[in-house]
Amino acid sequence: MHIILYVLDALRADHLGCYGYGRNITPHLDQLAAAGVVFENCFTSTTWTRPVAASILTGAYPTVHQATTRDNMFSVALKRLPEMLKAGGFETAAFNTMGNIAGEVGFSRGFDRYYDLFREPGLVAKRHRLNAAREGLLHTAETEIALPLAEDINDYLLPWLAERKAQNTFSFVWSIETHEPYGAPEPFRRYAGPVRQPGEGESDDIRSAGKADRNRLMNLYDDGILYNDHCLGQLVTELKQLGIYDETLFIVVGDHGEAFYEHGFYTHGHPPYEELIHVPLIMKFPGGAYAGQREAALVELIDVAPTVTAVAHLPQSADTRRFIQGKNLLPLLNNEAEQVRTYTFSDTQSLAIHNRYLSVRSREWKYMQIRKPQRNRQTLRKTVQHVLARGLLWDIVRRPRHFWRSYFRSSNEFLFNLPADPAEQHNALVEHPEIAQQLRQVLEQWLAQNEHLAQQLGDEPLTYHESEALQKHLEKLGYL
Repeated sequence: MHIILYVLDALRADHLGCYGYGRNITPHLDQLAAAGVVFENCFTSTTWTRPVAASILTGAYPTVHQATTRDNMFSVALKRLPEMLKAGGFETAAFNTMGNIAGEVGFSRGFDRYYDLFREPGLVAKRHRLNAAREGLLHTAETEIALPLAEDINDYLLPWLAERKAQNTFSFVWSIETHEPYGAPEPFRRYAGPVRQPGEGESDDIRSAGKADRNRLMNLYDDGILYNDHCLGQLVTELKQLGIYDETLFIVVGDHGEAFYEHGFYTHGHPPYEELIHVPLIMKFPGGAYAGQREAALVELIDVAPTVTAVAHLPQSADTRRFIQGKNLLPLLNNEAEQVRTYTFSDTQSLAIHNRYLSVRSREWKYMQIRKPQRNRQTLRKTVQHVLARGLLWDIVRRPRHFWRSYFRSSNEFLFNLPADPAEQHNALVEHPEIAQQLRQVLEQWLAQNEHLAQQLGDEPLTYHESEALQKHLEKLGYL
């Protein structure tokens, strides 16, 4: 059996044809969806990459796995999906294009091979920098950094699979075409047209963009989806030629969505509005099982790991099960359950000095809470140190509104009636205080449960200090 877990970074659900998008930019993903199951209401546990990736691999929420901020490594002693599969006789490999989940951040544990493709010398020499004006930042004494393409993933993944056709394998794939800076190759620039100048779509431009830039940025984004879909189609074709497609569990997800000024933001890492937490989840099962099904029940990305272990018939110890908060989704598909959860949750805080964004969502209602960090002399000092260490002073001067929202926005509560207000434009907190109180209590109970599990784990993440080279890579992706 072969298992491929393919993550498209920042892919929102409503930009896929199988989720109702009007543009025909995902024909191959739509074909994969028709051969498998579309989970219509899947939600992520946070709105930026590192904690989402850790949640996918552990089936646990961020507070439990504790890789919550950019200062945290993914290092606590939770059993991970690749470790479980490896113990069950699977060979494991990861093909990663994203510095936030680099091996050095702690994500390589459990994998026989962990390819940080952005560090591969052949790709560094091969790939053209998207922003020529700042290319010098990528050349450090330690290493050079590339932005790999989806076709580069195929070039590493397919030979690895071809050598192991007769074995059980797990491939963890993370592509970056749908993450800023958006830069699809020229043949796939169907909507945005030719590149007009070096650095188009660069993070600084996006984060200082206004409402008038929305269509242009969305066109760039859709071109990236179109290109990544093309490469996924090539991957499926090669799997069929290798004779292993039918026996493959092929899972495609987005780790979080992407905002296009629906609520005054671009990109992600912001409050958990639908454009950021509603993500695609497509599962193509071995032997064509469940083909053509569409599942409307609420599910989460933390449900992927327990579902994979169930399909692979892997036993789990009681100690391992204790920390897995995800649900096995097979009962939904076998008509043994109408739902596996009543609520979905999210928790986002990229730095301790940033706001914390929390949400609980039912089928009809979403309660959202924005908690600002405690402001005292110590946190002020950390904020100043962060600004100086990252060289952010000039960025703050250029785009003060973005940084004001990130650092100093007041605490807020929001309640949205999703069937009546799917765009989340009206805060119904005053009209429905009883519903807000109910969901507030559900959220507090969830937070307490997570804290209890974290205490039971009795482990703390290692503190992570990024190398200069990795800092420059993350800067290119808009994180610093």
